[in-house]
Amino acid sequence: MGFFSKKNREKRKEIRGQVKDFNHKLNALYAKKYRYSLRYEDSLIKDDGKAYVNVDLTKIDSPFSVFSYEKRMDPDIYDYIDQQVFYLRAEIPVVINFDDGGKYSEELKDKIKKCVTRHYHLQYEDVRYEHHRSMLFGFILALIGLLMLGLHFAIMYIFKDKQIEIINEITLIISWMFVWSSVDTFVVSGHSKRVDITNSGQLALADITFGKAKQ
Repeated sequence: MGFFSKKNREKRKEIRGQVKDFNHKLNALYAKKYRYSLRYEDSLIKDDGKAYVNVDLTKIDSPFSVFSYEKRMDPDIYDYIDQQVFYLRAEIPVVINFDDGGKYSEELKDKIKKCVTRHYHLQYEDVRYEHHRSMLFGFILALIGLLMLGLHFAIMYIFKDKQIEIINEITLIISWMFVWSSVDTFVVSGHSKRVDITNSGQLALADITFGKAKQ
């Protein structure tokens, strides 16, 4: 009877109150005026409506990978840029500004621009290719599933023998496996890849500038 005692009832009531208060605080965190994603977005967007990602190059000797003969940027730079735009809405135009401290020549700036542009364009083309290939694969899965479903109904119509009932059930199961796999490819995986396309496209379209960090 200890479970139903007054002390335990009060304890459970206290726990329910704590859970309710915690959920209320969680919901408040997502309220528009408290959401850090919106504050962060506002901190990057300037008067021209563009989000500025400032990359400080003044503290390093070279922005290029040590193995690339100055043909590829240091991967840490791309990681930093990607992290900066992660919480931005994809439709917001981005400016990648490199603060070189005024020490880079025009030739070096041009080389950096080409490296960054090539990187994000290749990334964009790659995710689009993967998406198209995934959609083709999903279409093939759907087609196989529909063919197996047609075979299932054909067996039901032509054969009345109980001995092939198990074969009929197998064809039905297999057909729905293919159909649901295609649905997953189009809806779940497809949505994820479309998000990747828009995010990579945002950086592929980014302007690249040099100068002091725009505050």
